[in-house]
Amino acid sequence: MTIYSLSSGPGISGIAIIRVSGSETSKVLELLTNKSLPKPRVATLRKINKINTSELIDEGIILWFPGPESYTGEDMAEIQVHGSKAVIDAIHSSISTVENCRLAEPGEFTKLAFQNGKINLLKAESIADLISSETEIQRQQAIKIMSGRSADKFNALREKLL
Repeated sequence: MTIYSLSSGPGISGIAIIRVSGSETSKVLELLTNKSLPKPRVATLRKINKINTSELIDEGIILWFPGPESYTGEDMAEIQVHGSKAVIDAIHSSISTVENCRLAEPGEFTKLAFQNGKINLLKAESIADLISSETEIQRQQAIKIMSGRSADKFNALREKLL
């Protein structure tokens, strides 16, 4: 199964980032751009088209991350386009026409990263904490956990107890 979702958050913005992950990611990119895959991990400007009609939706940046060297451990891409509701909806609608593609649940990309051994549970939880942080102290604590400093302290304490 391939999942996709707006990862930059809802609302009108200058830039929207749509993330795609799974076995059909390369197919989605080729269908949206009518071109072969860009070089891995290189920001590439492409025209983004409706899949069934090739009507231009927008022009944007494509980032292609072949698995397992991606955040989720699967083939993954990020599509950076203008952040209007119409552009986002048109891209989502086009991707939904590809077999075995569905809209991701909240947190599902991070869940895949955890399940595929790309991150540990502490890091997965710290990502959620960072996203929801509202104060500087909350942000700092999430970063401390994310960077592994809290895990190091926990592991050292665990070793002393055992």
